[in-house]
Amino acid sequence: MSKNCRLFIFWLILIRILVPVASNAQFIGYKIDNDLNKTSFGFKFINNLIIVPVIMNDSIEMQFILDTGVRTTLLTDIGATPLDVSENRQVKIAGLGQDGEIQAYVASNVQLQLPGITGKGQTLIVLEEGFLDLKSHIGQAVHGILGYDFFNHFVVKIDYISNKITVYEPAAFSPPEKYTSIPIKVLGGRPYLPVSIIQSNDSEITGTYLIDTGASHSILLDPDANDGINLPQRTIPTVVGWGLSGQIDGKMGRVKFIRFGNFEFKNALASFGHCVQANPQLVPDRIGSVGGELLSRFSVIFNYAEEKIYIRKNFRYKGGFEHNKSGLELVVDGYNYNTFKVLHVMEQSPASEAGILPDDIVVAINGKGAGQLSLEEIQGIFRAENNQNVQLIVLRDNRYLSFNFRLRRLI
Repeated sequence: MSKNCRLFIFWLILIRILVPVASNAQFIGYKIDNDLNKTSFGFKFINNLIIVPVIMNDSIEMQFILDTGVRTTLLTDIGATPLDVSENRQVKIAGLGQDGEIQAYVASNVQLQLPGITGKGQTLIVLEEGFLDLKSHIGQAVHGILGYDFFNHFVVKIDYISNKITVYEPAAFSPPEKYTSIPIKVLGGRPYLPVSIIQSNDSEITGTYLIDTGASHSILLDPDANDGINLPQRTIPTVVGWGLSGQIDGKMGRVKFIRFGNFEFKNALASFGHCVQANPQLVPDRIGSVGGELLSRFSVIFNYAEEKIYIRKNFRYKGGFEHNKSGLELVVDGYNYNTFKVLHVMEQSPASEAGILPDDIVVAINGKGAGQLSLEEIQGIFRAENNQNVQLIVLRDNRYLSFNFRLRRLI
């Protein structure tokens, strides 16, 4: 199962939240703290996701995913924060794959600070603890998701090579040279882009795709959205998202071409699964989403006010589309994020043929203790060249077992 292209599409459930803002809440908005009308700060890039530092209410240091796929700011892990959610208004939200509804809260008048930026009077949706366990899939603490409310106030440039975000006041922004301007539509607080796909059977399918920085895949197609979407002959199982009731399964295969604007990608990986569009009338021709694996091959500037993106190729543009070649799906277990448990083993993969089982605890990889590695580093090992040997030591039933296998491309 591909971890690299595995989708952390948390918007799959959460974009369906329709919550009226409390009448006594005063929205102030975001501003750049200096007089230069722009500011820059760094971010972590993990599993094709952008993770930014946020300080809540002047005291709580947190990490949020920067996600164009969500409208309302979400607090997914309240931890030891002083936010008294019990005193805020309760709401009910639907959970994908789960009958009924779950309880969440509206927290109003919250202050959020990013480096050089202050957001006052913010409204957050607060999920009860445990509904979205982001840290176990990312390998570090993640407390929330920041989306439209941030992007709508600024022009936002994401440099995926230097891991730097530059934020401009819209009036102070001038389109840079050597960037290609592409029109988008911002509908329901989310940006959409027309994309054309040449499928494995040579048929072309064109439609509208959500631009989703909160998804780690290259591209996702929803076969339920258009009868012309065909699964490739060769696919492997993947996870297209995580809902309140667990993982959402799909398939992964390759398409011949992905095209948008004047840009083209050959033999790209594509995931196939349900996109969960809350309001299909809003974007009736939506058939999928474009995620971080594709976006990270550019520097991208989002200008919601003018409904444009500006993009420029970086050195990743011509790179191939690879995936996890071990067949192992790991999650982080433990307080310090340095215990790794086998969540799933793909059938007929190198790991399954070697005898590794779900719930095995990875103790060492290639002679290095697992505690010395991050989840991202382990995934990098699993994406290495074909025929690379991997030695795993695992703990199973209080016994240490050693396994060897060689990586191979599974799709």
